[in-house]
Amino acid sequence: MKKLYIFTLEPLEQRYTKQWYSYFKTEFGKYFKVIYIDGEKTSDKIKKGKFLDINKTNIWKSQQIEKVSKLFNTGKIKDGDRFFFADAWHYGITAVKYMSQLNDIKTKLYGYFHAGSYDPNDFVAQKGLNKWAIYNELGWLRALDCSFVATNFHKQLLIETFNGHIAYKKIQVVGFPMDWENEIATKIDMSAMVQKEDLIVFPHRLDKEKQPEVFDKLKKRFPKYNFVKTLKVTKNKQEYYELIRKAKIIFSANLQETFGIGTVEAMMLGAIPVVPNRLTYIEMYYLMFRYKTEKDMFKKIEYYIENYNEKRVQTMLLKNVNRIRTESLESIKKMVGVMLK
Repeated sequence: MKKLYIFTLEPLEQRYTKQWYSYFKTEFGKYFKVIYIDGEKTSDKIKKGKFLDINKTNIWKSQQIEKVSKLFNTGKIKDGDRFFFADAWHYGITAVKYMSQLNDIKTKLYGYFHAGSYDPNDFVAQKGLNKWAIYNELGWLRALDCSFVATNFHKQLLIETFNGHIAYKKIQVVGFPMDWENEIATKIDMSAMVQKEDLIVFPHRLDKEKQPEVFDKLKKRFPKYNFVKTLKVTKNKQEYYELIRKAKIIFSANLQETFGIGTVEAMMLGAIPVVPNRLTYIEMYYLMFRYKTEKDMFKKIEYYIENYNEKRVQTMLLKNVNRIRTESLESIKKMVGVMLK
């Protein structure tokens, strides 16, 4: 079997990264001899940052580069070896491409992009990193043999930002790799019956691009319903899933989203998505679940709370869930199909 070196993301309990850590070795292992390139284990606690700890993630990445550099130095890396970056926003791409080319070793590099400074609403762009990081991102996109993204929206964002500088075919839409039901079942008993409540949940970080103030406006508009921000009341994935499975609605007002894990997880637990008619939501969710105006948002919240069990609503929710579930289960196969060419 061909070797696949995976630059892992640090496995954090509150993030999808811990789920991916076990899932990738199993699924990619069906096609490759998988070798993880890890950093050293650190605390799950994010002390500084939003989605990963700003400082600890760089310790992790630096240690990964040291490990792969030693593999090159000892002659372990051979022609035909492949590298996959679980997050393509990784300066290790520069190091691996540098060593491959200058050692005349024919390797293949692949990466999964989640976000970056090329998205004006992303956290790193808000902090001004786009003034220089966008050039790094272009270099990584050109260095990779193929870049993977979850949605067409994300692909178009990259193509439009780097117009003429990257080949359209070098970015492939593959969905988000995950076995949602299996993952949720490792944390809670999915067979247990739970009564749905008049509960609307906000599953996102409480950051500018997520617009939690819109959720607050809904709470004032509908005082008879219960509104909860998950980050305010849950400490781990088990508590998070237990809360969400009671909710009738999962709500989003995001200005930045290239997939949306929280909304998908909530749908798998029977929550109806009420999401804006923009970004990646347009291709992922049926029109009936997307609002175009504030008035439409209010209308949908009230309707789905009061008519949660309506047959048509539940039928369309199940169809939407099944479509995303299928795409996620096929995601790694799509990536492998590219890698084995």
